[in-house]
Amino acid sequence: MDFSVSRLTDAARADELLALAHAAFRDLPIDPPSGVLKETASDFAERLQSETCLVIGSGGRLIGSVFCLSDGDALYIGRLAVAPDWRRRGVASALIDAAKGEAYRIGAKRMTLKARISLASNVALFARQGFTITAEETHAGFAAPTSYAMELRLA
Repeated sequence: MDFSVSRLTDAARADELLALAHAAFRDLPIDPPSGVLKETASDFAERLQSETCLVIGSGGRLIGSVFCLSDGDALYIGRLAVAPDWRRRGVASALIDAAKGEAYRIGAKRMTLKARISLASNVALFARQGFTITAEETHAGFAAPTSYAMELRLA
């Protein structure tokens, strides 16, 4: 599918973004649970002031979003969320492609992200997009690694 990606800057839509993120992360089999589940609409409104938020909508509803943050020579992408009923339809790939466009626009030399090891389909999605694992990270209180740091070098 071909999706139209736009920038969201309107803090009045923070509730919508929060609802999308909570729906996307709520039932994921990850331990510890995602920190996004503790965030509020106010947190999202603040994030909209300091980060670029790319979204996809359908029928007047947000179905996907990703936040992008400039970090030195990199663009960090996080909080990639796709509505559960829209998964496996190209929404995440379209958002990552749009984030790549943002990275090129700001002159970033690379893109970075973190992916939970237990979400093999997400890790595979990022690998298909050209990201490679650069490190394993372990959440506090866990003996084994729980996340991968991933990076995409840009030409």
